[in-house]
Amino acid sequence: MALVVAADDSPTMRRIVAGVLTKQGHEVVTVADGLAAVQAVFRLQPDVVVLDVQMPRLYGYTAARLLKDDWSTAEIPVVLLTSLGAASDRYWGERNGADRYLTKDFEAPQLADTVAAVLADAEQRRGGRPRLKADPQELSDDDVLERTCEVLDRTLFTTSLVAEITALPSTVVGFEATVGAVLGTVARVVDAGACAVVLPLPEGLRTYVTVGVPVDTGHLSELLARCAATLDVPVTDLMPSLSDPAGLLAEGRAMDPGDVALRSFLSMPLPAAGGRPPALLALSTCDETGFDDAALATLRILAAPIALVLDHARLTSAAVLA
Repeated sequence: MALVVAADDSPTMRRIVAGVLTKQGHEVVTVADGLAAVQAVFRLQPDVVVLDVQMPRLYGYTAARLLKDDWSTAEIPVVLLTSLGAASDRYWGERNGADRYLTKDFEAPQLADTVAAVLADAEQRRGGRPRLKADPQELSDDDVLERTCEVLDRTLFTTSLVAEITALPSTVVGFEATVGAVLGTVARVVDAGACAVVLPLPEGLRTYVTVGVPVDTGHLSELLARCAATLDVPVTDLMPSLSDPAGLLAEGRAMDPGDVALRSFLSMPLPAAGGRPPALLALSTCDETGFDDAALATLRILAAPIALVLDHARLTSAAVLA
């Protein structure tokens, strides 16, 4: 019925899992650790993966994350089968992409039913289309280690960036100061010439702008015009408020227009809660190459935390004024 890769460092557990699933008509390939599991999945392109968590060389959590991170294996259901039964373990399994979580006190029908369920769920998600299957890939131990380091480093970057944004309310006092600190962080991590957020406030569309590199007033005017066009409102509705603590705006002094012109514009709506209209985050750059995929990926990471921090600052400010 299905090809299953099952990984466990216990020979006894490998025999049990293989025996249960073979009786259901499945073909089962067993391996003894998480690294070998990743290699087997990329080589065999199975229909289901069953992973122990505590294994030599590579934990099941990390193996699951690696498989879900790659397009060629992301659609393959992953079942974690482990002696770890705490709620935190289940949570971490889910966060690493596991489709189901079973503890090792399972009964044989539970494992069989779980594999059948994840196969059915996967087919339903595909809407009837066949699963995308890549050509077999032979990964060396070093290949798997390199992919592991890349995924973990990207995860650490995301976590650190979100933590920096969400920590701002504890270090900055006041709504406008919080907005300025948020925009300053965004401008720094995506190397923007200027960064703006258009917020729907009771008095109208207040637009906060932070300058990241030396620009002139023409650059800012074009940034506002692009924001207005995106929102389909007159530029006069935006009510700009500028934050330029480093004095990067070239007001009244000569600058080379080629160095400060707006060459690329990128915008993204921020999530809104409570029925409020969404805010707009916008960035501009003087760089001829514009914004790359990494900048867009970073903004996607930051959209929800930024919206949360700005909402918190707005509500706190309103409470203080009341």
